Amino acid sequence: MAKTIGIGLIGLGTVGSGVVQLLRNAPSAMRRRKNVGFELRGIAVRDVGRQRSVDFDHSLLTADGMAVVDDPGVEMVVELTGASPAVEWVRAALKKGKDVVTANKAMLADYGEELYELALENGADLMFEASVAGGIPIIRSLRNGLVANRVESLYGILNGTTNYILTQMTRGAGDYADILELAQEKGFAEPDPTMDVSGMDAAQKLSILCRIAFHSGSTGSQIFCEGIEKIERRDIEYAGELGYVIKLLAIAKKRGDRVEARVHPAMVPADSLLANIHDEFNAIEVVGSAVGEQVFYGRGAGQMPTASAVVSDMVYLAERKMAGAGPAIGDMVLGSDAVSIGDIAESEIRYFLRMQVLDRPGVMEQIAHVLAVEGISIASVIQKERDLQGGSVPLVIDTHEAREQGMQRAVRAINDLEVVEDEVHLIRMEEL
Repeated sequence: MAKTIGIGLIGLGTVGSGVVQLLRNAPSAMRRRKNVGFELRGIAVRDVGRQRSVDFDHSLLTADGMAVVDDPGVEMVVELTGASPAVEWVRAALKKGKDVVTANKAMLADYGEELYELALENGADLMFEASVAGGIPIIRSLRNGLVANRVESLYGILNGTTNYILTQMTRGAGDYADILELAQEKGFAEPDPTMDVSGMDAAQKLSILCRIAFHSGSTGSQIFCEGIEKIERRDIEYAGELGYVIKLLAIAKKRGDRVEARVHPAMVPADSLLANIHDEFNAIEVVGSAVGEQVFYGRGAGQMPTASAVVSDMVYLAERKMAGAGPAIGDMVLGSDAVSIGDIAESEIRYFLRMQVLDRPGVMEQIAHVLAVEGISIASVIQKERDLQGGSVPLVIDTHEAREQGMQRAVRAINDLEVVEDEVHLIRMEEL
């Protein structure tokens, strides 16, 4: 006999409405395939009087999220607000032993350790498939499908907004500011796009993936993060000349007893898989010790892909409850063997350097000397003809692998040279 689980929904925005729609449209399929059903017992929203695009019982509405959590008829809390009180609602639900499903990456990045431990202590579960890459099942794949593997590296395009902007710039559709405005008009970027374009959204997602893949307890703020705001059309053009495409990459690799984790624009080979992930799509490339390279690709955001991930978590938890299984959250709780995040200063990376220099003899010699002092070897140089409006020329250098701290010292020294007119523009390179 199918069991019906009482659901308390906090948040009825884009994703929450999608969840309600899926629950309404697919109950028979879920009962037939999984022997499980769900009943909405309460819905917390900011504005009770607001018109909604989805049909539901309006008597379930309340403006009090804690009232939904405290409702004895609610067995599972689904938190989809991203609002600041979210962690309080989730804490309260877990303390009551109620399972929680969330898409709140920021909350997990900052409070994950506390919440996972709280869930385990109270015999509850906390699921979060929708927190990273929308409808792409990367969380469950890492936790379950690849559990027999030692993850060696993870490269991801985890933010659809930045990927859309960089894709359009690569296609020659305009400069950064123009494309950002277009993305906002199309709904691919928020009115305030800071979290996306700064790379922080991707860093929060990467911190969640690092916990699963590498047993690392980092927060989003502990991961090196650099955004796309300074990427110019000429960077895109030079990258093309060198056979590369610029993407905002989330990168994690095991390096000895630490994890190298960073988010930043990166030049990747034009024929690589990640170079050919376009527009708002996401992709994650995982290398496992047993399976080798695995690629996960799809829409990383959007109403129905994200709602699909939320409902999949709900069904998974309902099945476990029906089977009498204990919490599955134990693998997210780190012990004394937690792996720390290494300082990017110690990372060995290839670099692209762009600068505007005076067109006179000996300039290249001065710059090469600075790089040589730091043990940095030049791979190639591109120098364009003099700008007719001035006496300077653009100079582009790409290097062999060098240590980040040495490169940063070199950049500061090059900026101090009298022959360099503007600050050096640096983009890291990944061969994948």
